[in-house]
Amino acid sequence: MSVFPYRWLPRTVIPNIMALIRNIKNGVCNVIRWTPVIWGDFDWDWEPFAEIMEYKLRRISDCLKDGCSVGSESHARQALICAELLKRLKEDSQAGVTYHQHTTRMREWDIMFGKTIGKHLRCWWD
Repeated sequence: MSVFPYRWLPRTVIPNIMALIRNIKNGVCNVIRWTPVIWGDFDWDWEPFAEIMEYKLRRISDCLKDGCSVGSESHARQALICAELLKRLKEDSQAGVTYHQHTTRMREWDIMFGKTIGKHLRCWWD
């Protein structure tokens, strides 16, 4: 039995240091990429949350398009559909439509978004 954990054996030190450097680089890139999206977030409004989810779904869609798993293209399309529904919800709440039109469309898009994300969310990461 070795005194050091497996992670720090002589043959694993360099790969672990390289992984640490990659993680730091990815973390800094994520902070830079997400700062404009998070900056406008308010606790009392649903639109910034929808914007965050839309941004994340579009990034998931881009990653899944290039994926090599079975069904990755359909998963990318499903994520993009959810992102588009969130965009429509957000734009419709800002547009000057009547209250009845707004609530009817919001209800329809809410139901479509909920069904799509509820049915497919967990399979996007299998």
